[in-house]
This record gives sequence, C-alpha cells and structure tokens, in this order.
Amino acid sequence: YPGADSSASECFVNLIRVGDRLDAEISRRLRAEAGLSLRALMLLATLDGLGGQATASKLGEHVPITSASITSLLDTCERKGLVERRADPDDRRKTPVSITRDGFDLMDRLLPGIPQLELDVLDSLTGNEQATLLKLLAKLQESVIEVESRSPTLSDAPRVRPARMNYTPVEPEDDRA
Repeated sequence: YPGADSSASECFVNLIRVGDRLDAEISRRLRAEAGLSLRALMLLATLDGLGGQATASKLGEHVPITSASITSLLDTCERKGLVERRADPDDRRKTPVSITRDGFDLMDRLLPGIPQLELDVLDSLTGNEQATLLKLLAKLQESVIEVESRSPTLSDAPRVRPARMNYTPVEPEDDRA
C-alpha cells in the first residue's frame, strides 16, 4: 500500500497472527479438556492465586478483561460449580467470589499443562533467541503503551490510492421510494 512500510506491516500482521493462533490453540485445548475459554481459565487461575477468594472488582485489577466480561465469566464458572458467590454479611454491597473444591481440582489438573504447551511452542527457538524475543517484546510493549496514550484515531494520515484503485465507488440505491 502506498505510504506503508512493508516490513512494519508484515511484522504487525504476523504478531497479531501468532497471538491469535496461540490464543486459539490454548482455547481449543481448554474447551476439549474442561469446556472453558482461555478467559475463564485466567479468571480461575487469578482467583486461585489470590488465595481462593476475591471480589469481582479485585479480579478485574488482575485479569485484562472488562467488568462485564468478568461478570459473565463468573456466571459461567458458577453454573459449572467452579466458583461460588456469597453476600458479605458485613457489607451487602460486596459479593466475594470463592473458588470451590471442583474449581481447585480443575486448576490442579489444567495448570500444569500450560507450561508444557509453552515449551512445545517455543521449542523451535534457542535460549538466545528466546532472550532476544523477550527483549523485543518488552520494547514493543513499551511502544504500545506510548501509542495507547495518543488519540484513538486511524484517520490522521492521508490516503494515497494505488493506480489499480482508480474507480468510482458505487452509491447505494435509495429504496425508500
């Protein structure tokens, strides 16, 4: 595309593609093993790591998803018997979430498989390559944080159309007549 940097575009697309494929693979395995999504596992693992009990807002501080998604995931996990919500007797505005015995057992069964998947995927890289990748990813994370602080727009740059795109867009027909 005119005005684009082909190397930057290729890196950007491939980072997204690898992330999506990793997400899809772990999700595929979790659904097959436990009927859970990756986000549900992250929520349960976080709850487990917080000592087995936390409020939804506390979970939201640790799990990178929206509060609405946390509520939905807690509903799913509660239906599966993996968590339980009980009103706080001292503060009825709070509803602590506790991981159940089934939830703990599921974490004990699933969590050891995650490092093995990580090893299987990263086995194609040497130790030095993994160290380089970590440095590069850290640099990219810093860049993303800086870019996130800017105005959320994609329209700052003018569009330069390739010659092959010299056409007149079709206007939609007005079918209200």
